Amino acid sequence: MIIRAERPADYAEVYRLVRTAFATVCRDGAEPDEQDYLEELRGKDAFIPELSLVAELDDGTLVGQIVLYKTAITTPEGELTELLLSPICVHPDYVRRGIARTMVAEALRVARGLGFRAVFLCGDSEIYGRLGFLPSYRYGIFHQEDASLTAEWSMVRELYPGALDGVRGVVDTV
Repeated sequence: MIIRAERPADYAEVYRLVRTAFATVCRDGAEPDEQDYLEELRGKDAFIPELSLVAELDDGTLVGQIVLYKTAITTPEGELTELLLSPICVHPDYVRRGIARTMVAEALRVARGLGFRAVFLCGDSEIYGRLGFLPSYRYGIFHQEDASLTAEWSMVRELYPGALDGVRGVVDTV
């Protein structure tokens, strides 16, 4: 298996992969919409092609997908551009094989190389905590919809130690 940048020729297969992967987590028979979200994201300025990655088996089958894209942290000094992870998925036939962990590691490596400081996400703190993500409020950075200022689901991972030292603000995850 290799982790590589997604190519335009992959878009249709990635669309099906994302729809299939998220169909297993949709409740009440609802149709997943993450595949459409990803389609729209590719047309926005926030999209960074080098940070849209796929996991490909030796036979060319795509079994995983991850994308990091630009998001803003609004601080008293102005806006900072960092990254948001969304979506990430693995085909249901290939879960629990370390694919997601490997994709996250590669995406973080590429992001660090591009000069970014941190990656945010909204997700399960137990799952993403195992990947080094911590609640963002611990850094003084709060999700725009977190009235409690203690949301465990608004998470961040610094791309190098101290990357968020002195940064305080509100993160936009839209």
